[in-house]
Amino acid sequence: MQLTPLDRVEETEAIGLAGPDADTFPVSGATVALGSSSTVVIAVAGDDPSASGVWNAEEFRLIGPAPAPVTSRLMGPMPFTTAGSPPELPVHLFVRLHGACLYLGVVRVSMCETSEDVLARCHLTISPPLSRETLDLVRPPATPPPPLPDLGWLGDVGTAPGRALERFVTSWYPSTHPQPLSVDMPDFMPRELADFYRLAARRPAIMGGYNRIVPIHELRPESGAGLLVFGVECQGGWTWSIPRAEDDTNIDPPVWLEDHRGEDHRPVAEQEPLSSFLLQFTLKEAAITAPYRAISFDLPRRFLPQLEDCLQRVPLRSFLSPVAPTDFFVGPGLVATVAAGWDKDKAEVCIGAHHRSALHPLGRLGLPWRAFDG
Repeated sequence: MQLTPLDRVEETEAIGLAGPDADTFPVSGATVALGSSSTVVIAVAGDDPSASGVWNAEEFRLIGPAPAPVTSRLMGPMPFTTAGSPPELPVHLFVRLHGACLYLGVVRVSMCETSEDVLARCHLTISPPLSRETLDLVRPPATPPPPLPDLGWLGDVGTAPGRALERFVTSWYPSTHPQPLSVDMPDFMPRELADFYRLAARRPAIMGGYNRIVPIHELRPESGAGLLVFGVECQGGWTWSIPRAEDDTNIDPPVWLEDHRGEDHRPVAEQEPLSSFLLQFTLKEAAITAPYRAISFDLPRRFLPQLEDCLQRVPLRSFLSPVAPTDFFVGPGLVATVAAGWDKDKAEVCIGAHHRSALHPLGRLGLPWRAFDG
């Protein structure tokens, strides 16, 4: 049976593409048929991040755990494909829609994650990308869209950055730990960092999912240097430190960045003191680790005014100024980072969204995104 994208067939016909000997396996939100002719994936139309489904116009996510035969078929011979292995069988993707199966075409495995040799998640590339009309059919938008975090905290940035941080964090992150922090703060810790740890006790996600703030029990003032390393880049490329407080922990200290990648390891000061730096650190992590994102690693700078018209600038000097100066922009349910790209005429943009509906206004700009989850 020859199919073209957007054809509709009965489920038995869809499974028949796998071959007469196909076996079917349930996976969260989908059915996977394995046969001698092909692999067939049939998913439910919907938008549940915990279940299999179309993620964006160019990506389908199969969410496990998947049975061993599905893991073996999608991941191939382990650990590497050997000479003489049979060619990979095509993977056909369908979505159940109004009693039929809508064909989205042949997809390609782009990434697999495993846990104890069980397939936990598999990303499948859809090409050509789905139109907005088709995307709204197979991944229906939430109606009404959920409420999004507001921007009331933005008014505190210039006068009370610690309060701005707390208001942003409590609106963006759910409280996952009911008990307050019970650990005594070391006497060398400035007030701003102590307040951050207290805030993180109920919302540990702010400690970082990419770069990280050092846990209290790991804090070690550097011997003889008078510095306290409290932050670490994800690959150890640089660290952040503050002067160790002696008598007055109420002073908002400067933050020093030490780049470990080159020969010159002399610390260089960030542009903002600790209180504002911690807000910047948290905004950076929110943008990178958000469940929905829009990304461009080489956005021509001529597009930035369009983007900035949809957002508000966070009134702080550049974050990461010694290594990769980064500015922040925000909107309801959105945090955006804008940094210099390799080409001076281009910028690296990462936007994190609390919910994919927050990205919808940006989708109408027609910007050349590398990835767009709206």
